[in-house]
Amino acid sequence: MVKKRKRNLLNFIFIVLNIVFAILLLLSYLANYISPEKYFFIAFMGLSYPYLLLANTLFLFYWIIQLHRFFLLSLICIAIGFSFIPRLYQFKKKEVEQQDSTSIKIMSYNVNIFGLYNSKNTSDSIFNYIQKEKPNIICFQEYFQNNKHYKYDDTIINKTKAKYKHLYIKGKSHQFGLATFSVFPIINKGIIILPKATTNKAMFTDIAIKQDTIRVYNIHFQSIKFEETDYHFTEKVTNIDIDIKNKRTQKEAKQVFKKLKKGYLARSKQVQTIVEHIKNSPYPVVVCGDFNDVPWSYTYQKISNLLSDAFVDSGKGFAPSFYVNQRLPIRIDYVFYDKRFYEVTNFKVDNKPYSDHFPVQTLLSKVKI
Repeated sequence: MVKKRKRNLLNFIFIVLNIVFAILLLLSYLANYISPEKYFFIAFMGLSYPYLLLANTLFLFYWIIQLHRFFLLSLICIAIGFSFIPRLYQFKKKEVEQQDSTSIKIMSYNVNIFGLYNSKNTSDSIFNYIQKEKPNIICFQEYFQNNKHYKYDDTIINKTKAKYKHLYIKGKSHQFGLATFSVFPIINKGIIILPKATTNKAMFTDIAIKQDTIRVYNIHFQSIKFEETDYHFTEKVTNIDIDIKNKRTQKEAKQVFKKLKKGYLARSKQVQTIVEHIKNSPYPVVVCGDFNDVPWSYTYQKISNLLSDAFVDSGKGFAPSFYVNQRLPIRIDYVFYDKRFYEVTNFKVDNKPYSDHFPVQTLLSKVKI
């Protein structure tokens, strides 16, 4: 009798918790469709999606083992957002053993200014890597050069034979921004002014590939601009070592929350600018870049309404491109394409420690009619 009461009490607690986590999971789906300008807390729920999915999966198995019909709650909630799961994990990689002569290797790489301000410069490692990979088109974010001492565009051209370039960099001596290099001729290029942007940028490059032309967007959406104290707080969170009663912790939490909100609001404006630009493109579109946002966010959803995610169509596993505090894996770097004109294979994220981001690449092939 006592055992039965304890079991009933435990089940009651689990039912309450299950209801809470089921509601939160449903709210995380809304982050894809509701602009952070309207309800910011919904965007934060989207950031928590993988953990809410995991929690509901554990509840699902618990109730199945208990032979309890309450398993239907989590099952239904997971089923409602089933289309989001492929953005998180892919089971089978779509690949070809050898690159076709008509295939185009496209790479997107946030190089973190080649480690300029770190203890060791990583430029040589990055240059050797791209020389080995031989991308036909490469889009750099957080690109850097100094025409007197660091003429990196010449080095990249020599290493990759991508002799056509489009740079969107600013600065007097040290110049920072975006760079796109191509082995194919660039016939047109332009910049896109992002609203509410600080140092973040976007640009497009029209590239002639034999009889075809594609428009490649190189985008770096609004960063969160974390400082050392912010990373100190997030490290405590990831280590589950946080005292919410501590006044310093509360101050750090408010500061992080404020920066997250500012980033979400800026990106919601910026992505709309990009979407309108893509809609007016006269050519098939490829989008490369650091979105600073996860695959179940408003930013991602707006782009995926128009284009397909190369990871979803040809990737494998989780494929994180960035680690928060070298601990928490997230995917924020992307290659999108128009599947009406092209198909992708051999998507991969290379775990190279030369930047705080990993390089993302895929093969793009023209759809055979």
